[in-house]
Amino acid sequence: MKTHRPYELQEYNPKWKEQFLNTAERLRPILGDNLLGIEHIGSTSIEGMVAKPQIDILVIVKNLALVKERYEDFKTAGFVPRGTEYVGTDDEYVTEDAPDGRRIASIHIFQEGHQEIDEYRIFRDYLRVNKEDRELYISTKRDLYALYRENYAGYGSSKKDIVNKIKVRAKKWAATLTK
Repeated sequence: MKTHRPYELQEYNPKWKEQFLNTAERLRPILGDNLLGIEHIGSTSIEGMVAKPQIDILVIVKNLALVKERYEDFKTAGFVPRGTEYVGTDDEYVTEDAPDGRRIASIHIFQEGHQEIDEYRIFRDYLRVNKEDRELYISTKRDLYALYRENYAGYGSSKKDIVNKIKVRAKKWAATLTK
């Protein structure tokens, strides 16, 4: 279970896009020729969304096993490699954290073809265009933050139900796009 760490919710900030671009540029030389793509995901990538001001990043690589060989390079660049068990989705998870424990960036590295890649993209893209579910997610986050301001694990686990419901609708929406 995730332990408490300081966090806050903020209104959408257009600077999050710039933060993503800066972090992506720091990641490119670490991953080198293994890198296939870097995308901004999560709430900070959705205009108008309330979010924890941590940049969520999806990285796609040719060979996930090669990422472990770059752990020292991640550390030198200020990132913390956390391995493949931290999140539980078979990704190499890397973070950037402030000295007080606030998460600055969450980086999910997947090998090309992993199903979670599309899951992240569909959720992001759906919330970008579906105002009703975006507003539902915003109000849920605000309500849960009021309850769990000092309990990060409680906040995260309490969001799962609504996230899963939105994911179901997002997948149905995505299926209509491919017809």
